Amino acid sequence: SQGHAHSLLLVVLALGGLGAAHAGLGKLLPAINKLQDVMASIAERGSAVELPQIVVVGSQSSGKSSVLESIVGKDFLPRGSGIVTRAPLILQLQTYRGRVGGGECEEWGEFLHCPKKRFTVFKDIRKEIEDETERITGKKQAISHNPIRLRITSPHVPDLTLVDLPGMTKVPVGDQPADIETQIRDLVLKYTANPNSIILSVTPANSDIATSDSIQIARAVDPKGDRTIGVLTKLDLMDKGTNALAMLQGKVVPLKLGFIGVINRSQKDIADEKDLESSRKDELKYFASHPAYASLAASHHIGTVFLARRLNSILLSHIKARLPSLRNRIMSLVATSRKELAALGEPPSDDADEHRKLLLSVITQYVDNFCTTIDGGRHLTSYSELRGGARISHTFNQLFPTRLNSILPHENLPPSEIHMTIRNTKGARTSLYGSVPQDAFEMLVKKLIKQLREPASWCVDTVFDELRLISEECEPKELQRFEGLRSRFREVASEMLTRCFRDAKKMMESLILFELAYINTNHPDFCDIGEVLGATFVEPLNLQAP
Repeated sequence: SQGHAHSLLLVVLALGGLGAAHAGLGKLLPAINKLQDVMASIAERGSAVELPQIVVVGSQSSGKSSVLESIVGKDFLPRGSGIVTRAPLILQLQTYRGRVGGGECEEWGEFLHCPKKRFTVFKDIRKEIEDETERITGKKQAISHNPIRLRITSPHVPDLTLVDLPGMTKVPVGDQPADIETQIRDLVLKYTANPNSIILSVTPANSDIATSDSIQIARAVDPKGDRTIGVLTKLDLMDKGTNALAMLQGKVVPLKLGFIGVINRSQKDIADEKDLESSRKDELKYFASHPAYASLAASHHIGTVFLARRLNSILLSHIKARLPSLRNRIMSLVATSRKELAALGEPPSDDADEHRKLLLSVITQYVDNFCTTIDGGRHLTSYSELRGGARISHTFNQLFPTRLNSILPHENLPPSEIHMTIRNTKGARTSLYGSVPQDAFEMLVKKLIKQLREPASWCVDTVFDELRLISEECEPKELQRFEGLRSRFREVASEMLTRCFRDAKKMMESLILFELAYINTNHPDFCDIGEVLGATFVEPLNLQAP
């Protein structure tokens, strides 16, 4: 209850931030980021809000991670062969608005799973991402839907919210699951299908854009291309005499938000630890000197710097357009949460005696509810189905006898088997006409008795399932306030019912064994049974050839 109230308070504060941000767009993205953190803490309650964010999609080795590092201006993402990104990384970039050069740290990273801990060395951020990925997914190359949330504050980054997803692949390698392609595709679709998201489709310019995995994914969820922006990487690696100008102008694949070309660092640059600032300068020089891209470079419509500025502008406009619907959704969430809090009542006091009284009251209410459900009551009246004790009574008095009566002895005990059993138990001996050997009779009857196990076991299982359902339905409303107590309550009730269930099974099995242990042929039901069997089976046996 207290945790839910805290989350509700944060939602209200974030909602106030949205209201203030509506007047000034400078505070809009920080408010969205705060709201995103809040929603991460209460998403398991089914109350998540689909917030605007930029989802980065691309195949392995498309330069996706390099694009993100170029925007940030720092090396902080894990690198290696195979699938390095194995969980969504929600990257919140926040412009540092403090005094630059005042002696304090101007750029740092913070993880949501490491609150109040600042990472000022970006290599440590990379190590933390690797450690958290391994903690979430394990040491094998598995994929997880649980996101890692990282906020980077720096005077050199724009206000942005980006989601870095695993690079798409088609062939599993090493310890990767056999269905790795399907797993990654499902994860990518989960984020790109959000109508409030912007899709950043990263495609190498030296590959066929018509077969680009990221473009195909974008088209699947955004067929009109209204919320997809394309990024072409590796423009410097295209064959001589070719260029990507037609693609950048949207003549090959039309996108409403267009394409932007960038040049990332090469593997040699990364190995030589070439800084990203120098890489940006070399990028601009390349575009300015290239005949196909010079006009774009002159108008500052190409390169990483333009990409960062363009993404910031697109995301702000997108958020502004979605603000009314977001506000309505959050207001609805707040109203629902307030009703839940009101229903839960005031928090209990710290007095131990009050705790004992409350616990005794809850237990008493639970026992009363359970007994009333079994014995029946006016408040349990249902016009559509049997419930509680009525259902158990129906199981005992109608369903169980019906299953017993459905057992047909002659189907599981054909005459040929009866004949053979009688002859085998007689051996070389002969018997008087019309008599049936005692051993043969007991063997045949015991086989029929064993058929009672299945319906008897079904009856015990059915009643057990109904009692478990009753146990959950009888929980007092007060238990909703205390998740720990509620969990323990269910655990104790389940243990008790399971113990009784095992005892009932043992008793049922014992009753079957009692019947199998001794066949009382002196019982009145066995009168003249020998004459009946003799007239039916023995005479034909004497007439048949061996």
